[in-house]
Amino acid sequence: MLDVGFSELLVFGIIALLVLGPDKLPEAARFAAKWYTKFKRAITSIQNDIDRELRLSELREQMQNEMQRIQELEQKMQAQMQELQQQSKQAVEQEQETATSENKTHPPIYFYIEKTVSYIYIPEFWIKNAAFIDHKAVQETETLQILPELKVAV
Repeated sequence: MLDVGFSELLVFGIIALLVLGPDKLPEAARFAAKWYTKFKRAITSIQNDIDRELRLSELREQMQNEMQRIQELEQKMQAQMQELQQQSKQAVEQEQETATSENKTHPPIYFYIEKTVSYIYIPEFWIKNAAFIDHKAVQETETLQILPELKVAV
């Protein structure tokens, strides 16, 4: 802190010895050392406080930057989710349009099977996966048509 060499301290000690005398010199040295240590502690605590505040302000700034980055990522993800939902809706609509157009132009074989073969012999997944059949209507007709046609094979 202070650049004081040995020669300067020697000169300072001789002057203090001449001014204060040999009786008061030890008391003055203790008093000066006591105040020097208090002053040094105060300076180091102030430096530590300043360093701590600087680190805190840097951390706050980093946190704000990270929060902004997270919010930007969240907005991007929401935009992508909306885009995917729109694409899926469009794909479903296109599938429905193609299914209805295929049903109108080329009647599927299922209609033929439905008229000739009883519901018991048609696998259940064909019925459930058929996009052109209303599932509630199939269930109602199944219960009504299957019961009278049930026969025991011998």
